[in-house]
Amino acid sequence: MERYLRVGHFARQIVALAARRPLLLAPLLANVAFAAPLNLAVAVLLAMVDSDAAYYALLAAGVTGLYFIDYFANGVTASLFHQQLSGGSANLEAALLRTRKVAGGIAIFAAIAALFDLLTEYSVERSDGISRVATRLLHMVWTTASYAILPAMVLEERSFRDAFERSRQLARNNPTELGVGFLALGVVNYVLGLLTFAGAYKLLEYCGDESPVLGALLFYTLVNVYFALSGYLKIAYFTCFYLWARECERSRSNEIGLAPAPLAAILI
Repeated sequence: MERYLRVGHFARQIVALAARRPLLLAPLLANVAFAAPLNLAVAVLLAMVDSDAAYYALLAAGVTGLYFIDYFANGVTASLFHQQLSGGSANLEAALLRTRKVAGGIAIFAAIAALFDLLTEYSVERSDGISRVATRLLHMVWTTASYAILPAMVLEERSFRDAFERSRQLARNNPTELGVGFLALGVVNYVLGLLTFAGAYKLLEYCGDESPVLGALLFYTLVNVYFALSGYLKIAYFTCFYLWARECERSRSNEIGLAPAPLAAILI
Protein backbone atom coordinates (compact mmCIF):
# COMPACT_ATOMS: atom_id res chain seq x y z
CA MET A 1 0.00 0.00 0.00
CA GLU A 2 2.90 2.34 0.74
CA ARG A 3 3.96 2.14 -2.90
CA TYR A 4 0.53 3.40 -3.98
CA LEU A 5 0.55 6.24 -1.48
CA ARG A 6 3.92 7.49 -2.72
CA VAL A 7 2.35 8.83 -5.89
CA GLY A 8 1.04 11.74 -3.84
CA HIS A 9 4.65 12.63 -3.14
CA PHE A 10 5.41 12.42 -6.84
CA ALA A 11 2.59 14.88 -7.57
CA ARG A 12 4.01 17.25 -4.93
CA GLN A 13 7.43 16.96 -6.54
CA ILE A 14 5.95 17.94 -9.91
CA VAL A 15 4.07 20.88 -8.39
CA ALA A 16 7.23 22.05 -6.63
CA LEU A 17 9.23 21.80 -9.86
CA ALA A 18 6.58 23.77 -11.75
CA ALA A 19 6.55 26.40 -8.99
CA ARG A 20 10.29 26.88 -9.46
CA ARG A 21 9.93 26.93 -13.27
CA PRO A 22 6.43 28.27 -14.11
CA LEU A 23 7.05 27.78 -17.83
CA LEU A 24 6.39 24.09 -17.24
CA LEU A 25 2.74 24.99 -16.65
CA ALA A 26 2.31 26.68 -20.05
CA PRO A 27 0.97 23.56 -21.85
CA LEU A 28 -1.55 22.90 -19.07
CA LEU A 29 -2.89 26.47 -19.23
CA ALA A 30 -2.98 26.43 -23.03
CA ASN A 31 -4.82 23.11 -22.95
CA VAL A 32 -7.62 24.63 -20.85
CA ALA A 33 -7.65 27.90 -22.85
CA PHE A 34 -8.19 26.08 -26.17
CA ALA A 35 -10.26 23.09 -25.03
CA ALA A 36 -12.88 24.79 -22.82
CA PRO A 37 -14.32 27.07 -25.57
CA LEU A 38 -14.24 24.21 -28.10
CA ASN A 39 -15.98 21.90 -25.62
CA LEU A 40 -18.70 24.47 -25.01
CA ALA A 41 -19.14 25.17 -28.74
CA VAL A 42 -19.48 21.46 -29.54
CA ALA A 43 -22.05 21.01 -26.75
CA VAL A 44 -24.13 23.92 -28.06
CA LEU A 45 -23.97 22.69 -31.66
CA LEU A 46 -24.87 19.13 -30.66
CA ALA A 47 -28.00 20.47 -28.98
CA MET A 48 -29.00 22.15 -32.25
CA VAL A 49 -28.60 19.27 -34.74
CA ASP A 50 -31.69 17.23 -35.59
CA SER A 51 -30.30 14.16 -37.34
CA ASP A 52 -28.25 11.21 -36.13
CA ALA A 53 -25.77 11.54 -39.01
CA ALA A 54 -25.07 15.21 -38.26
CA TYR A 55 -24.89 14.49 -34.53
CA TYR A 56 -22.24 11.77 -34.87
CA ALA A 57 -20.28 13.70 -37.51
CA LEU A 58 -20.12 16.75 -35.27
CA LEU A 59 -19.33 14.65 -32.24
CA ALA A 60 -16.49 12.91 -34.10
CA ALA A 61 -14.96 16.20 -35.24
CA GLY A 62 -15.33 17.87 -31.85
CA VAL A 63 -14.00 14.99 -29.77
CA THR A 64 -11.06 14.46 -32.16
CA GLY A 65 -10.21 18.16 -31.85
CA LEU A 66 -10.37 17.99 -28.05
CA TYR A 67 -8.13 14.93 -27.93
CA PHE A 68 -5.68 16.54 -30.34
CA ILE A 69 -5.44 19.62 -28.12
CA ASP A 70 -4.91 17.42 -25.05
CA TYR A 71 -2.31 15.15 -26.63
CA PHE A 72 -0.45 18.02 -28.28
CA ALA A 73 -0.27 19.84 -24.93
CA ASN A 74 0.99 16.65 -23.32
CA GLY A 75 3.63 16.32 -26.02
CA VAL A 76 4.85 19.84 -25.27
CA THR A 77 4.82 18.98 -21.55
CA ALA A 78 6.96 15.90 -22.17
CA SER A 79 9.47 17.98 -24.12
CA LEU A 80 9.63 20.70 -21.46
CA PHE A 81 10.15 18.18 -18.65
CA HIS A 82 12.82 16.43 -20.68
CA GLN A 83 14.69 19.71 -21.11
CA GLN A 84 14.34 20.66 -17.45
CA LEU A 85 15.16 17.25 -15.98
CA SER A 86 18.11 16.61 -18.27
CA GLY A 87 20.12 19.39 -16.72
CA GLY A 88 19.07 22.15 -19.07
CA SER A 89 16.39 24.78 -18.98
CA ALA A 90 12.88 24.39 -20.39
CA ASN A 91 12.40 26.25 -23.66
CA LEU A 92 8.84 26.58 -24.94
CA GLU A 93 9.79 27.44 -28.52
CA ALA A 94 11.97 24.33 -28.82
CA ALA A 95 9.25 22.17 -27.20
CA LEU A 96 6.63 23.44 -29.63
CA LEU A 97 8.90 22.83 -32.61
CA ARG A 98 9.67 19.29 -31.51
CA THR A 99 5.98 18.50 -30.89
CA ARG A 100 4.86 19.98 -34.23
CA LYS A 101 7.19 17.57 -36.03
CA VAL A 102 5.11 14.64 -34.77
CA ALA A 103 1.69 16.29 -35.13
CA GLY A 104 0.64 13.58 -37.60
CA GLY A 105 1.20 10.83 -35.05
CA ILE A 106 -0.62 12.85 -32.41
CA ALA A 107 -3.56 13.19 -34.80
CA ILE A 108 -3.68 9.38 -35.08
CA PHE A 109 -3.80 9.15 -31.27
CA ALA A 110 -6.65 11.67 -31.21
CA ALA A 111 -8.66 9.95 -33.95
CA ILE A 112 -8.45 6.51 -32.30
CA ALA A 113 -9.36 7.91 -28.87
CA ALA A 114 -12.33 9.73 -30.42
CA LEU A 115 -13.43 6.52 -32.12
CA PHE A 116 -13.62 4.77 -28.75
CA ASP A 117 -15.68 7.66 -27.40
CA LEU A 118 -18.07 7.37 -30.36
CA LEU A 119 -18.41 3.62 -29.85
CA THR A 120 -19.17 4.21 -26.18
CA GLU A 121 -21.78 6.85 -27.05
CA TYR A 122 -23.36 4.52 -29.59
CA SER A 123 -23.54 1.64 -27.08
CA VAL A 124 -25.19 3.97 -24.55
CA GLU A 125 -27.79 4.95 -27.14
CA ARG A 126 -28.50 1.26 -27.78
CA SER A 127 -28.53 0.47 -24.03
CA ASP A 128 -25.88 -2.16 -24.74
CA GLY A 129 -24.17 -2.57 -21.38
CA ILE A 130 -21.66 -5.21 -22.48
CA SER A 131 -20.44 -3.17 -25.45
CA ARG A 132 -20.23 -0.05 -23.29
CA VAL A 133 -18.03 -1.79 -20.71
CA ALA A 134 -15.84 -3.31 -23.44
CA THR A 135 -15.31 -0.05 -25.29
CA ARG A 136 -14.57 1.83 -22.07
CA LEU A 137 -12.02 -0.83 -21.12
CA LEU A 138 -10.38 -0.57 -24.54
CA HIS A 139 -10.44 3.22 -24.23
CA MET A 140 -8.67 3.01 -20.86
CA VAL A 141 -6.00 0.72 -22.30
CA TRP A 142 -5.53 2.98 -25.30
CA THR A 143 -5.27 6.09 -23.11
CA THR A 144 -2.60 4.41 -21.01
CA ALA A 145 -0.71 3.44 -24.16
CA SER A 146 -0.91 6.97 -25.53
CA TYR A 147 0.74 8.45 -22.44
CA ALA A 148 3.43 5.76 -22.55
CA ILE A 149 4.13 6.23 -26.28
CA LEU A 150 4.04 10.04 -26.47
CA PRO A 151 7.47 10.56 -24.84
CA ALA A 152 9.11 8.23 -27.38
CA MET A 153 7.31 9.95 -30.22
CA VAL A 154 8.14 13.50 -29.14
CA LEU A 155 11.57 13.14 -27.54
CA GLU A 156 13.02 10.93 -30.27
CA GLU A 157 10.88 12.35 -33.09
CA ARG A 158 9.65 8.90 -34.05
CA SER A 159 6.68 7.95 -36.18
CA PHE A 160 3.56 6.55 -34.55
CA ARG A 161 4.58 2.97 -35.36
CA ASP A 162 8.23 3.38 -34.33
CA ALA A 163 7.26 5.11 -31.08
CA PHE A 164 4.89 2.27 -30.24
CA GLU A 165 7.64 -0.30 -30.72
CA ARG A 166 10.17 1.83 -28.82
CA SER A 167 7.89 2.18 -25.80
CA ARG A 168 7.34 -1.59 -25.79
CA GLN A 169 11.08 -2.15 -25.94
CA LEU A 170 11.73 0.06 -22.91
CA ALA A 171 8.78 -1.27 -20.91
CA ARG A 172 9.91 -4.85 -21.50
CA ASN A 173 12.77 -4.28 -19.08
CA ASN A 174 10.55 -2.20 -16.81
CA PRO A 175 12.95 -0.85 -14.16
CA THR A 176 10.18 1.08 -12.45
CA GLU A 177 6.98 0.01 -10.80
CA LEU A 178 5.20 1.45 -13.82
CA GLY A 179 1.91 -0.31 -13.24
CA VAL A 180 1.81 0.60 -9.55
CA GLY A 181 2.47 4.25 -10.31
CA PHE A 182 -0.14 4.41 -13.04
CA LEU A 183 -2.80 2.73 -10.90
CA ALA A 184 -2.01 5.06 -8.03
CA LEU A 185 -2.31 8.07 -10.34
CA GLY A 186 -5.62 6.63 -11.50
CA VAL A 187 -6.92 6.62 -7.93
CA VAL A 188 -5.72 10.18 -7.36
CA ASN A 189 -7.34 11.35 -10.59
CA TYR A 190 -10.56 9.50 -9.76
CA VAL A 191 -10.90 11.35 -6.46
CA LEU A 192 -9.96 14.62 -8.15
CA GLY A 193 -12.58 13.92 -10.83
CA LEU A 194 -15.33 13.30 -8.29
CA LEU A 195 -14.58 16.60 -6.56
CA THR A 196 -14.25 18.51 -9.83
CA PHE A 197 -17.45 17.26 -11.41
CA ALA A 198 -19.39 17.81 -8.19
CA GLY A 199 -18.16 21.41 -8.14
CA ALA A 200 -18.85 21.87 -11.85
CA TYR A 201 -22.47 20.72 -11.53
CA LYS A 202 -22.96 22.94 -8.49
CA LEU A 203 -21.71 25.94 -10.48
CA LEU A 204 -23.95 25.03 -13.40
CA GLU A 205 -26.94 24.73 -11.08
CA TYR A 206 -26.11 27.96 -9.25
CA CYS A 207 -25.59 30.05 -12.41
CA GLY A 208 -28.11 28.27 -14.60
CA ASP A 209 -31.14 30.35 -13.71
CA GLU A 210 -29.40 33.73 -13.87
CA SER A 211 -26.98 33.17 -16.72
CA PRO A 212 -27.05 29.80 -18.52
CA VAL A 213 -24.15 30.83 -20.79
CA LEU A 214 -21.94 31.75 -17.84
CA GLY A 215 -22.94 28.56 -16.05
CA ALA A 216 -22.07 26.44 -19.08
CA LEU A 217 -18.76 28.24 -19.59
CA LEU A 218 -17.76 27.72 -15.94
CA PHE A 219 -18.86 24.09 -16.10
CA TYR A 220 -16.81 23.23 -19.19
CA THR A 221 -13.84 25.25 -17.98
CA LEU A 222 -13.75 23.34 -14.71
CA VAL A 223 -14.20 20.01 -16.51
CA ASN A 224 -11.32 20.82 -18.86
CA VAL A 225 -9.16 21.93 -15.95
CA TYR A 226 -9.63 18.45 -14.52
CA PHE A 227 -8.78 16.64 -17.77
CA ALA A 228 -5.79 18.92 -18.41
CA LEU A 229 -4.44 18.45 -14.88
CA SER A 230 -5.04 14.70 -14.97
CA GLY A 231 -3.18 14.39 -18.27
CA TYR A 232 -0.42 16.67 -17.02
CA LEU A 233 0.34 14.40 -14.05
CA LYS A 234 0.19 11.28 -16.21
CA ILE A 235 2.52 12.59 -18.90
CA ALA A 236 4.93 13.89 -16.24
CA TYR A 237 5.04 10.40 -14.71
CA PHE A 238 5.50 8.62 -18.03
CA THR A 239 8.14 11.11 -19.16
CA CYS A 240 10.11 10.48 -15.97
CA PHE A 241 9.72 6.75 -16.50
CA TYR A 242 10.82 7.06 -20.11
CA LEU A 243 13.92 9.08 -19.21
CA TRP A 244 14.88 6.59 -16.51
CA ALA A 245 14.25 3.56 -18.72
CA ARG A 246 16.42 5.08 -21.44
CA GLU A 247 19.25 5.77 -18.98
CA CYS A 248 18.94 2.24 -17.61
CA GLU A 249 19.22 0.91 -21.14
CA ARG A 250 22.33 2.98 -21.85
CA SER A 251 24.12 2.12 -18.62
CA ARG A 252 22.77 -1.43 -18.34
CA SER A 253 21.79 -0.72 -14.77
CA ASN A 254 18.54 -0.22 -12.88
CA GLU A 255 19.99 2.17 -10.31
CA ILE A 256 17.45 4.51 -8.77
CA GLY A 257 20.03 7.28 -9.00
CA LEU A 258 19.57 7.28 -12.77
CA ALA A 259 15.91 8.29 -12.43
CA PRO A 260 14.81 11.96 -12.72
CA ALA A 261 14.47 13.59 -9.29
CA PRO A 262 10.63 13.55 -9.02
CA LEU A 263 10.55 9.80 -9.73
CA ALA A 264 13.64 8.93 -7.72
CA ALA A 265 12.09 10.62 -4.67
CA ILE A 266 9.28 8.05 -4.52
CA LEU A 267 11.43 5.02 -5.26
CA ILE A 268 13.89 5.35 -2.40
